[in-house]
Amino acid sequence: MSRLSDPKLTYHVPRHTVASSISFLQTQGALGYEGVVLWPGRLQGDNCAIAEPIIPRQVTSRLSYRIPDDETFRIIRDVAERGLVIPIQIHSHPFEAFHSAADDEYAFVQHENAISIVVPDFAAFPLSEFTKQARVYRLSPGNEWLEVPVKQVNAILRFEGI
Repeated sequence: MSRLSDPKLTYHVPRHTVASSISFLQTQGALGYEGVVLWPGRLQGDNCAIAEPIIPRQVTSRLSYRIPDDETFRIIRDVAERGLVIPIQIHSHPFEAFHSAADDEYAFVQHENAISIVVPDFAAFPLSEFTKQARVYRLSPGNEWLEVPVKQVNAILRFEGI
């Protein structure tokens, strides 16, 4: 099993990572589009320290986003060269937060225990509301995106300063 697939990993996410991600998603939302941001990190034992977010070149619409293949390969090379991994993605929906069939198909993170965070209303809420608004999904060993119960989110994701 890859360390990245370890269900015991705890992710430490700095405030600025969440803030810049939400800002980008709000900008996309003001245009009427979904958006996606990737959260790379450095593995350290049972922890993963999330670094600066990556805003990939993406094709977006009101109901979807897609990262072109050449951009995916560029990001994978860049992240590997820096000794990082990408365990988490965050994206927006125009209305409610859920993991759609398109989200399942076009997820950038596709390893066991990958995390996909979905925010509603094109992220049109204050940063202080992030943990209340966001829905967290994890890719099961059976390759199914399952919502993480709210009680368990804080054990997996440590949002620093939020």
